[in-house]
Amino acid sequence: MDINQNAISYVQSLGIEAMVVRDIFTFFPKERFDLVITTHVLEHIPKDKLISVLRHFKEHILTPNGKIFVAVPNAQSNTGCYWRYEDFTHYTLFSAGSLIYVFKMAGFSNVEIIDKDALVGSRGLKRVFKQIFLKLYKLNFKFWNLVTNSSFHAPSPQVFSYEVKALASK
Repeated sequence: MDINQNAISYVQSLGIEAMVVRDIFTFFPKERFDLVITTHVLEHIPKDKLISVLRHFKEHILTPNGKIFVAVPNAQSNTGCYWRYEDFTHYTLFSAGSLIYVFKMAGFSNVEIIDKDALVGSRGLKRVFKQIFLKLYKLNFKFWNLVTNSSFHAPSPQVFSYEVKALASK
């Protein structure tokens, strides 16, 4: 489901069932879903509606054991501000901690941050080099946080990619 008819038409051309849904609060499917995937959607929803939207997914769209996968731009990334202001339709960005907070406020009991180091899909030497450079980056990051007295909330996972990915369950 999407609000964009062109996106729906494309997905339908692939043989996938899809529909336009302009108002999520009016969507009550005949059958609930085990998994809902939303990629780069939540940042387009006004803050005052975010928790209600997620709660609607939890209460009316997911099965009792259902899960929701979310990917959003990462406010903590090197390009966080870019993603916030490059797309003027973004209302907000998320850190891993703020995404967990929003899910908990919507009533989800378990939230897992996925691929914190952005290594999924990397193989062989590319993966090794990414791991090495990421360790150096983390040390540099930690050093400058010490120098400048900067910090993060302890329970907030640090994510080192342009997006935060999470899987939440009821």
